[in-house]
Amino acid sequence: MSSPETTAGVREALGALRDAIEREEARQRAQLDKALPAHRESARNLAHYLALRRRDIRRLQLELAGLGLSSLGRCEGHVRDTVLRLCGWLAGEGGEAARDELDRAKAEALLHRNTVALLGKRPADRHVYIMVTAPEAADASADWADGLLDAGVDVLRINGAHQGTQEWAATAQIFKARAALRGKPGRVFVDLPGPKLRTEIREMEETVLHLPRHKDRLGRTIEPTRVLLVAEYRGGAQIAVPAAWLAGLDAGDTIELDDSAGRSRMLVVRGRDAEGVRAECGRSLYLKSGLALTWRRGEAVKERARSGRMPQRPKSLMLAPGDPFLVNADGRSEDPGLGALAFEDAALLAQVRPGERVILDDGRIAAVVEASGPQGLACRVQRAVKTPTRLRSGKGIAFPDSALSPATLLEHDEAALSFALGNADGVGVSFVTSARDVARVGERIRAAGKPGFGMILKLETRGALLNLPEILFEALRYETVGLMIARGDLAVELSFERLAEMQEELLWFGEACHLPVVWATQVLDTVAQSGLPTRAEVTDAAMAMRAECVMLNRGPYIAVAARMLADIIRKMETHQFKKLSLYRPLALAGN
Repeated sequence: MSSPETTAGVREALGALRDAIEREEARQRAQLDKALPAHRESARNLAHYLALRRRDIRRLQLELAGLGLSSLGRCEGHVRDTVLRLCGWLAGEGGEAARDELDRAKAEALLHRNTVALLGKRPADRHVYIMVTAPEAADASADWADGLLDAGVDVLRINGAHQGTQEWAATAQIFKARAALRGKPGRVFVDLPGPKLRTEIREMEETVLHLPRHKDRLGRTIEPTRVLLVAEYRGGAQIAVPAAWLAGLDAGDTIELDDSAGRSRMLVVRGRDAEGVRAECGRSLYLKSGLALTWRRGEAVKERARSGRMPQRPKSLMLAPGDPFLVNADGRSEDPGLGALAFEDAALLAQVRPGERVILDDGRIAAVVEASGPQGLACRVQRAVKTPTRLRSGKGIAFPDSALSPATLLEHDEAALSFALGNADGVGVSFVTSARDVARVGERIRAAGKPGFGMILKLETRGALLNLPEILFEALRYETVGLMIARGDLAVELSFERLAEMQEELLWFGEACHLPVVWATQVLDTVAQSGLPTRAEVTDAAMAMRAECVMLNRGPYIAVAARMLADIIRKMETHQFKKLSLYRPLALAGN
């Protein structure tokens, strides 16, 4: 039994918390007034939640639990109502709050309303939606769509960083048409590419093509190396030979050469097809431009020539801890021994400061900016997965300590947004770092006169977390909004160690402003690729159902992954809703 002193202390702490909530609401009045009327209660509750989480209330929570009262651990959606009820209980006035107060039932109704507005009618057998990333348009067939929809997929995500409007349109039309046959909403969202945070290596080198033999597990050759002889190299296992040779080569003719490693090799002509002349070699080959070729028919030499030109390709950089390199707009270095990476957006690059970190290739290389000058950012490698690590052109780059935000929508974002406004149900706003990023897209949607058109804010940067309250208040100025926890990019920006707590906090903030949350990145990824899960993935998928929607990527077994996810969600929903544990009879207890 608690002492009167404990009860008095709890009552005093709750009173201080109630006062802090009211002060924060007054402080945020300008933000609350900007929210849409439909989101005004949500904006107000967000202010209350900010007041709650800016205080250390852990001792108060334990004391409340000791009194048999709510410990404030599940009050994200209805903060003030919970605090007022607790104050009433401790004052002997009962646990009733004001009739017009935002209570738990009203908070859940707001979240449900906003979820349906964004993602469509709720699935009949679960409250969590399933989103899947679209494949290449060539693979987006009616059978593909049927497989996904029958497995339980509700929403399709098209990545606007790949392919173009024709391919996006074909994919969206197939998915929507097959969904309509089943009476499903079949919502489609298009991700805006956002700033292309990738680097290029501009220094070029000659392509060397390696064509290996096919061997069994004992190392025995089971198939020869197959090569196509063509007049001009177009890619793949090809050798360019003089055009005149192609008409004259017969089956059984041979072409002798020394490959780029200086090893003697012989190709045997097997036939021809529409693409060129087919040949085989019993050994592996390393091919480059200008190799000496000798065409023989039997013992007789028919002709000698050199292989045609192969395209150049960007060099790769070999980087180890302590190595310096440059990042600049043109990828050039005045020092031939100093590697350089090209970053296309000079305006964003100018926002990076000395002392800030640079993360390359999804965390395989970590560096720090030592100086910024006319030649760009002078960086030095701090860590690498191995010594040295090969960095290829086109790999991702992240600046986790830098608040990067483009001044306007970039050209590829404009193209994806215009397409989405005419052909989809919403957009995913990539790399959100500030309220300005939300307003830039939100105002375009508003100006287009598309009521109900959705906007999912992808939270994947350090800047998004630092500016989260401003981002959320701005989001509540627009009609149909959701949040995405993009865990892959967040892990790179923050560290894998911090990802666990950050994804948890983002779920809570989504509930505080009654906006649906999409849990994304590598959910059941092994299943999508191979058809078989790992234990860790199943546990991850079970945690994901606390969001309103779970996103899968793509892969040859994506329908299998979607079906498994739907089954996990259905089972887990009998045990848990959001953070609330539900106590059905346990099979383990012999029931």
